[in-house]
Amino acid sequence: MSENETNFLQKNSPIIIVGALIAACLIIYTQTLWFDFINIDDRAYIYENRALLSGFNWESVKWTFTAFYSGNWHPVTWLSHFLDFALFGLNAGGHHATNVLFHTLNAVLTFIVFRKITGDVWKSAIVAFLFAVHPTHVESVAWIAERRDVLSTFFWLLTMLFYFRYAKSKVQSPKSKVPNYILIILFFALGLMSKAMLVTLPFVLLLCDFWALERFKRLSDLKPLIIEKLPLFALTIVASVITFLAQKSGGAVEQVSLSERLANAVTAYAKYVVMLFYPVNLGLWYPFEPNKNPLEIIGSAILLLIVSAFCWRERKRRKYLLMGWLWFLGTLVPVIGLVQIGMQNLADRYTYIPYFGLFVMAVWGAGDLLEHFKIDKKIAFAICVISILILSVLAFRQTSLWKSSETLYENSLRVTEKNYFIITNLCLHHFIKSAPQIAEPKCTELLAQTPPSAESNYVLGVLRMQTGKFDQSIQNFEAAIRLRPDWGILYTGLANTLSRAGKPDEAEKNLQKAFSIRDASLNNDILARSANDVGTSFLIQKHNEKAIEYFTKALELKPDLPEAQDNLKKAKGEK
Repeated sequence: MSENETNFLQKNSPIIIVGALIAACLIIYTQTLWFDFINIDDRAYIYENRALLSGFNWESVKWTFTAFYSGNWHPVTWLSHFLDFALFGLNAGGHHATNVLFHTLNAVLTFIVFRKITGDVWKSAIVAFLFAVHPTHVESVAWIAERRDVLSTFFWLLTMLFYFRYAKSKVQSPKSKVPNYILIILFFALGLMSKAMLVTLPFVLLLCDFWALERFKRLSDLKPLIIEKLPLFALTIVASVITFLAQKSGGAVEQVSLSERLANAVTAYAKYVVMLFYPVNLGLWYPFEPNKNPLEIIGSAILLLIVSAFCWRERKRRKYLLMGWLWFLGTLVPVIGLVQIGMQNLADRYTYIPYFGLFVMAVWGAGDLLEHFKIDKKIAFAICVISILILSVLAFRQTSLWKSSETLYENSLRVTEKNYFIITNLCLHHFIKSAPQIAEPKCTELLAQTPPSAESNYVLGVLRMQTGKFDQSIQNFEAAIRLRPDWGILYTGLANTLSRAGKPDEAEKNLQKAFSIRDASLNNDILARSANDVGTSFLIQKHNEKAIEYFTKALELKPDLPEAQDNLKKAKGEK
């Protein structure tokens, strides 16, 4: 390569790197534009979210800021979904495109932020590429409902960028100190309103003070650094309280013993480290394991202690090690399971921000090793390119699994054991997408692998009703009610089956029970159709007065229900 070519590359390297980052993201993730919604969370967040389906208006904006919907409070994320619906409707490809856009912006911002903070172009570029193409990040990008990950990280990186400018402005240009600080608070607040996992960001900024910014050189420096971040810590406290209340209101906080939570946290940390270097056999849902192998717990604890001790020993010579390790450990705290949210063991999406710490450790550590062993830069470059290509191929394949709920869930079942949550959702996919005659045997086979639950019995009850297996359907609904007697939709399901089985009196009792419960599982449409079924059963048995009563009730709930309109005329003897 000539000297002119070398100078050209050096001069234009940032532009080339940004272009390559954009290309890498698009190559891996453009395929998602033809993918479907996933029936976990996408269903509740998008295509069955009544607030979103009502359109983008002042009422919906008010809802985004006041609702603890689906156990979360993240108004900025909701606003992005509302905007997507206004632009794309229920075309899943448009919603996927927004996720891809934000992930691509995040990759570019990663390069810009680390380059600004460290001044090292190529190490910052490698960190950005690792972020862009690592397979564990696929979940955050390919899952529409995880918009909160890509959106909150966008604001995380902007906060870091303006924090760097603020730290420099205190020395170089004091006049720009206040505007930069206002932008720090603004972007941090927007990030918290996208996903509360950003509560750890003020602590990460302290780590940046310690490592790249060199503002934390002695213990006496700590007090002013904390004082300047007090508004950020205040926002962290507020967001933490709101999030806990939201999760608790949604029933997401699980009652798990402290010893089980600690054991899970230790092993999860170790698994995340392994996944960094060996990102294969990735699934959507890793079931919580209450009785872990003691050897696994001990081995994981030893690994964490060894790495922690090494990073502490090198805290003066290689600050990036302690900074990166604490970044990784600290940013995972909200989701590591100390407060058990849901019954998952760990999740790929939780690595989206924490892996920045490990990327820094790996890249700057590799740089020190190359320098120590005097390895040729061309060899080092080739190793980097090959590693990034391998990760890109793995990420492309992992992304392809998100084509539909069926492909995603079947892969998850291949790489996990006793994954009852995924089994149930795969059955639900067949329930929605397939004809009852096809879905019923598939769901019967799938749900035979799971412990009895109200949800599984409900699904089987509906399918068996639709295929005319009324006796089995009644048994399923009765079993579901024994497990969950306060779930209203079970009573309408049983009422519908009894109606079709020619037992209107029993059906009437169950429908009345549903009306007395009237929980969130029931709406006017469900109740109206159930009332119409009960009325039809009475009509068949020539109990016209009862039939008229229930057809009238159905039309009170849903005046435009054509079946009830026609049946009411029949019951009254009208043409």
